[in-house]
Amino acid sequence: MFTSLDLLVVVCLVLIAMTVLSVTLMFLLRNKKAKTVLVYVASVLGLYLASVGFRIGITGVFWGQMAASFIAVALVVGAIVMVRIAKQDEKKHLVARILSSAGVFVGLLGAIFI
Repeated sequence: MFTSLDLLVVVCLVLIAMTVLSVTLMFLLRNKKAKTVLVYVASVLGLYLASVGFRIGITGVFWGQMAASFIAVALVVGAIVMVRIAKQDEKKHLVARILSSAGVFVGLLGAIFI
């Protein structure tokens, strides 16, 4: 019924949908607790995408994927640190959301498109 390429396309589409949905909700919701939870969810998704890109790039042929994976990990770790630092400061929380969304998109680019 499905070939392996069909399943790969389905997985890629699910990852893209999860990325867009988590980043969109992270900026559109008004509840601070929900925003914080979505930062953590997006960070975990970014770390997963970075690990996928790193496993692909570790063969030594795709250096761009390894570089994108390291950048995504740095952005996600920065986002987690900023969330932990930003207790009530909304500007720091906004920076954390921006870092997390950038890490997710760089991880997605590294895992799928580069």
